[in-house]
Amino acid sequence: MKRSDFDSVEAYKIYANYIEQVNDIISMLPEDDVLDIINEIDSHIYESFICNKTVVPEKERIMIVIRNLGEPQSYLKPVIAERQLKQAINKYNIFGILRGIWATLLTGGQYVATVIMYLLLLSCGFLVIAKIFYPHKTGLFIEDGSFVGLGFLSQINAEAVELLGYWLIPVLIVSCVIFYFFMTFILKKIVRIKTNLNLKNKQI
Repeated sequence: MKRSDFDSVEAYKIYANYIEQVNDIISMLPEDDVLDIINEIDSHIYESFICNKTVVPEKERIMIVIRNLGEPQSYLKPVIAERQLKQAINKYNIFGILRGIWATLLTGGQYVATVIMYLLLLSCGFLVIAKIFYPHKTGLFIEDGSFVGLGFLSQINAEAVELLGYWLIPVLIVSCVIFYFFMTFILKKIVRIKTNLNLKNKQI
């Protein structure tokens, strides 16, 4: 909204102060995301503000709109978390992805299954390291034709046989790479659906 949209200077100052608060909270996001969020909120305020234009004074109207919209910090936390997660996904930054997922979980996001899958992915990386330093305790083990375990085993019977040997390392690396790009691709699709602010569903 512009200054020309207001007749009351006080009403405009209330609006401008609110938008400034929003801008300060989301300033760590990329410029495109900042503009997108500001425009979405601004549009929402404008649509609510013009209701009952001839009935309610401007200052009272803008105060009602802002009060019903709520404190920016409260409803922007999940938005920021989603945008940061999206940014990490686009860069294929696994640690950024995990931080972003954790942030969304703290703000009520639903990515528990995704966290588990990425942690399993990291565990494969740890197995590669374990195979280098503890080759006799790490691998795919069978005993008497039965599966014993896959991974790092602290206690192994003498009869147990490790099948892959050092081939476990390239197998894990290739599997991790394929699984990582697949998981990130799926997560990107999920986040793309969830990144809308959903402000239009907020009752004003």
